[in-house]
Amino acid sequence: MTQPQSSADRVARGVVSTFGAGLFLGLAPAAGLAGWWLVPGMALAAVLAVLFALSTQDSSSSPVAPLVGILGRIAAAVAAATAFGRYVLPGRPEVGAVMLVIVVAGLVLLAPPLPGMVDRVAAFVVVGVLVLVVVSCFAIAPVDLAVAPPADTAGADDAVGLFPAALLLYLGFIGSPSVVRRERLAIVGVVLVVSLAVAIGALWQLGGERLALSPAPLRDALAAADAAGIDGLLAVGATVACVFALRGVLGDIRELAPARPNHMVAFAAGVAALGALLLAPEYTIAGASVLLLVEAGIRVLSGRRGRA
Repeated sequence: MTQPQSSADRVARGVVSTFGAGLFLGLAPAAGLAGWWLVPGMALAAVLAVLFALSTQDSSSSPVAPLVGILGRIAAAVAAATAFGRYVLPGRPEVGAVMLVIVVAGLVLLAPPLPGMVDRVAAFVVVGVLVLVVVSCFAIAPVDLAVAPPADTAGADDAVGLFPAALLLYLGFIGSPSVVRRERLAIVGVVLVVSLAVAIGALWQLGGERLALSPAPLRDALAAADAAGIDGLLAVGATVACVFALRGVLGDIRELAPARPNHMVAFAAGVAALGALLLAPEYTIAGASVLLLVEAGIRVLSGRRGRA
């Protein structure tokens, strides 16, 4: 019989799954919009996540919120699966993404819940790998660009791009709805500190222009820092993060569809696998962020009506 998870276990699960949803791919499109302004954009995204964590009701009287939430989590599943494909099977990323969706969906449907210690170990592995990436990025000075990129080039510093970059990066701060608010705040805090360090390190090594064009930003940052030798560790960290992210969103979908949860999980997995084959990650990341923001807004309004 599985023991109930402690608050620390739930925070660990939230941290590892949140990284897998957004950080590994979200830096590139955010850099394309804002350049170095993605750094304050990331902080703004975290603030939005905190505000919604403090004001959003987990349950809603509106039938629209669960539907929007399911759609948003399907898009997040596509993003996590695509990240796995690009970091672990870069030669055939679509195959890797589909394989991950199939395997994790099977685990969600058939396997018993994991003990809390697994969540803690997974969080330790992912955070440890990301810290190693940061240290590697700052261990060697970057090669300076001879000419600054033109203002209209993707990756150029653009303060106006801060807001759409924050929207993209919002996905990287979404915790599971099954945790209480103080746990969500802890998750956002840990993710923000590590994500800011990773973003600054990647920008330091690649610059906004190169980062914007990168299909796998953390791997390319390591290559620029002459640290490609730890690509294997990065692949391990990406695998763990993406598996837990996909497990988390499929588990959330099961909770949002109590009538026929297993059917909805299977349907969502099929759509996610198809999306990983057809859609670019910047679209799925943006779509997931918008839908999850809309869901949170609906829950806030629903909660206010309920108190009126």
